[in-house]
Order: sequence, then C-alpha cells, then structure tokens
Amino acid sequence: MQEPNSTRKRIRGEERVAANSLRTLVYSIAMSVEDKVVLEDMINKLSQEADTMLDIINDIPKKHQKELLLGYKTLLQSGIDAVNRRLTNL
Repeated sequence: MQEPNSTRKRIRGEERVAANSLRTLVYSIAMSVEDKVVLEDMINKLSQEADTMLDIINDIPKKHQKELLLGYKTLLQSGIDAVNRRLTNL
C-alpha cells in the first residue's frame, strides 16, 4: 500500500516551507553573493533529494518500506547529530 497522495502533498508542502525559510535566512545574512548562491543551490538539492528518496521508498513494496525508512531516518539523524555537535561548539 502506498502513501496517500494527501499525505505526500502535506509532506512536500512542509519540505518547501522549511527550504524557503532557510533560503530566506541565507539571503538575510551578510556574506558574498557567490556563497549565497552556493548555499541556495545546496538547499534546493537537499530538498529535492529528500523528496525523491521518499518517492522511491514509497514505490517499493510495503513490506520493505519500514526497514528502508528506518535506515533513511538513521542517515538523516546522523546529519542532525553532526549539526547539534557544531551548535554545541559555537
């Protein structure tokens, strides 16, 4: 069973809001235009990759989705943990 379209639309909407918020923050900080463009590009890629990953997992048979989602969650959590460590050092 695949994820309902309404759930995917809601998740995509939340991803877009978060990405837009981060883009706005980047453009509000004093830094070179080149750095802003690079960061915006990375935000776009990260958002697109997350959305694509969830779409691909959604298309895989349900019996494997939980295992893949847990693995994906672990990957994302390691990134969050790295950010938290950096925040602690600031």
